[in-house]
This record gives sequence, structure tokens and C-alpha cells, in this order.
Amino acid sequence: MTVQSGTIARVIAKDTGIQIDVTAQAANFTPAGTLFASASDSAGLVQPAVTVTANGAGSYTFTLTTLASQPASRYTGNVTIKLCSDAPCTVAQAVPSITVPYDVTVQSNLSAWPGDKLTALSALSGVADWATFQGNNAHTGYVPIEVNADKMVLRWKRGAVNNSGSNFSATISPLVTSNGRFFASGDKKLTAYQESDGAPLWSYDTTGLTYASVNPPAVDGGVVYMAAGQQQSTYMLAFNAADGSLRMKSAMTSQWDNYLSPIVQNGAVYTNGGSYGGIYGFATTGEQLFFSSLSQTSGWSPAGDARAIYAYTGDALTLFEPKTGTVLSSIKDTGFSNYVYQVGGSAVIGANGGVYAAAYANGYLNGGNIGNALTRFDTLKGFVDWRVPGVYRVTPAYADGVLYAPNANPYRIEARAEATGALLWSWIPPLSGETSFFASPVVTKNLLITSTNLNTYAIDLKSHKVVWSYPAPGYLAISQNGILYIQSTDGLVAVNLK
Repeated sequence: MTVQSGTIARVIAKDTGIQIDVTAQAANFTPAGTLFASASDSAGLVQPAVTVTANGAGSYTFTLTTLASQPASRYTGNVTIKLCSDAPCTVAQAVPSITVPYDVTVQSNLSAWPGDKLTALSALSGVADWATFQGNNAHTGYVPIEVNADKMVLRWKRGAVNNSGSNFSATISPLVTSNGRFFASGDKKLTAYQESDGAPLWSYDTTGLTYASVNPPAVDGGVVYMAAGQQQSTYMLAFNAADGSLRMKSAMTSQWDNYLSPIVQNGAVYTNGGSYGGIYGFATTGEQLFFSSLSQTSGWSPAGDARAIYAYTGDALTLFEPKTGTVLSSIKDTGFSNYVYQVGGSAVIGANGGVYAAAYANGYLNGGNIGNALTRFDTLKGFVDWRVPGVYRVTPAYADGVLYAPNANPYRIEARAEATGALLWSWIPPLSGETSFFASPVVTKNLLITSTNLNTYAIDLKSHKVVWSYPAPGYLAISQNGILYIQSTDGLVAVNLK
């Protein structure tokens, strides 16, 4: 029997366990009766219990689970999987065992950094860069790649790249990526860094503005866009991504607001703005296309597709014609109360006219006792289709008809069917000290990656089990070069995904 899945190579946050699948192919060997198995290793890293799945044509998957009690350290050696014909694993098969090498690092928040792994960067086929809040203009947080957990290797770590405000869901400015670089705003400036090692490349300082401040950026076509400043000194700025030279400075109005990232689409950039709430559209050459007043809320990002630009302001979802700003339709959210004048997230565009949102910032009020509701707006028929009450503090991720929504009460990640809102499955963080979700999750073809106040987890979408974890919270992003970023006020960690 030949192991086909290769060496087990994982990072595990201390006090958490993970699931590991080992795939093996039988050659000239047919198990006698039902194939059972047990596992062991010299370090006591894995639990004895093994689940065996027959895949057909002599292929088997052995599912192992690590112990959560292992001290922080690096563990190397071999896992022996004993092959048996009885459940207690006392009667050996004709092939009595297989051996799988492992290299596992159990990491705590006190552990020393294990060392950089600066492999050569290359773009993933069919994957776009992380261009705005939650990656794309639909804000789905979805990246169309299969991630092998054994390839998730810590690349580099550096100090925090920013700390930019007090928005309920944006206490730091989420970074964006393009062409081997990432861009982050904070400390009154926008800075470009190289993905390969996190080294800074250029910065633009906004202290020349009357009220210097910055908001999260977006990037498109080699240009970085950012709303900056407050009151009468507020602008939409654009910079050459290569050298930071200023390309555009268009005046806006605001009060003391913070905004999430703008979006860029078909030669135009759209942003939250206005002294009393609203949305701006600018040509990427700087001319104002339109301004439309909306209810007085800030801390949101527009969404966009070929049909419209979408603004969720808590009280309503409003659709705009992209070039003129003409209101195409507006669907009221009658369950909203404007307690804090911030949304703290964005609408997410799904399929079949479905757009999803919640009054995220309201979920922080009174310890979450006020709550909110995850809501589906049917933009084809013009009404609210369903609501699910809860405490949804961050924007959900979306892929293939499923919303992945962190809920603070009950405390869990919820996988919900977009058509009906029905709960498909849920995942509860394992540690008693985990009490909140740090930021929006991201999703790939096979993994959901989410961050609590303590750890970041990769959860297999089929088994709903953790397959990788790291002992730090953070905003999450995945670049075209296959780098996962975990970004917090304490530091920035880059993880190779390939």
C-alpha cells in the first residue's frame, strides 16, 4: 500500500487539534473483510482512533486527529497507521501497516517565529488579486483555488502595517494586493510593500491635508485608490502602484467619518462619502460622475456588478446606474435602527439577484443583546426575501450558493443556503477564551478560513473540521500569488498556500 498524499506538514495553534487525511493506494493487496486502522507516533501527536474511507479502485483515506494537549514545539518523525481486520485493531491485515512522515509545528502566541520561508512567487491561474474589501467588488471573500493544508507554510512575519481608526469592523485598514505588492493605509499614510518579504517600497503621507486621515485602499489596473481626509479637506486620491506618484485628487465632502474601501469598475471609482451620508462616483481620471445622498451612515463599501452599484446603508439597499448615479431601485430594511451611524461592512452580491447584508455595527451594542438580522434582498423582485435574526458583526463570505456568516449569538460560523437562509451546517470555535470573530472569513474551493479573537482556522468544507490553525487573529486576504495574509494590530503574517 503506497501513500499518495505525501508528507504531513502542518501548523497547529496550541491547545487546538486538527484533522489530517492520509490517502493510500493498495497494489496487489486486497484487505480481508472490512479495513480498520489505528495510528501512533513516538511524540504522541496523533490520537489512536482512525476513520477509514474506501474511495474505490483500491484507494483509501485514513482520517487522523491530533491531540490538542501537545506543548508548543516542532515535531518531526513518522506516523504509523496499523491496518487491521477488526475494530479493536488486534488482528493485522496481510499488509500490517503504512508509515507517513510528518513535520508539524505547534505554535503558541508566545512561540518564537520559526523562520522565514521565502519561496519564489508565481501567479495562480484563474485567480485575481485581492483588490478591495473582501477581495472583489461583490465582496464575497471567495478565491477559486484548491488549497492543500500540507502546503500552508509560514512565509514571513513583520510588525503591524497600520492602525487606522475606530470603525466597528475596521479597527485596522484591510490590505489589498496587486502584481506582487500589497498596499495598506494607516498612521495618516498609504504604504506599498513587496509580497516576497514584506519590505516597504513607498509611502504617501496625508499630513498635508487640513484633517489628515486615511481609509482602506482599493487597487485596479496598476492604480491604488483611497479616500482620505475629513470635513472640507476630504479627497479621493489615486496613486501609481509602481512608484506612489499622485495621479488624481478629487474633492469630496464628509464630516468625521471613516469609510471602507472604494470599488473600481469600468473606468470609475465609487465610495461612501458626503457630509450627511451618500455615495460618490468618479471617473478614474478624476472627474466627478455623480453624488447621491443617502441616510447618514458611514463605514461601508459599495458593491458592484455589470447591472448596478449597490449601497447598503442599514435602512435600505439602493441600486444605482453606474455612470449617472440614477437610482434604479431601493429596498427598505424596516428592521434597522440607526443607533451608531455606521454600517461596519458591506452588501454581498450572490446569484439570481440576491444581495445579502446586516447592520453589522449594531451587533456590538449592549453586549450583542440588541442584535441584527442577516437579510436577503431580492433585487429582481424588489423586496426583502428572508431574514435570520442573530448578532452578525462582520460581512459574510459567499461561494456556490452558500453564505458563511460568523454569528456572535449563538457563537458559531453558520453555512446558510442563499435561496432560503436555511442552516446547512455550523462550526463552533474550540477554546473557551474564544468569544468573538475578529473579521470576515474568506473561502476557497475547499476551505473556509476564519479568525476568532485568538486564532485563525482553516476548516474543510466537506468534513467541517479544522485542518490548519495559527495562534493569531486578523483580517484575512489571499493574493494572486497564493499568499494568505493574517493582519492584526500586533503584526502581519504571510502564509504560503502553494
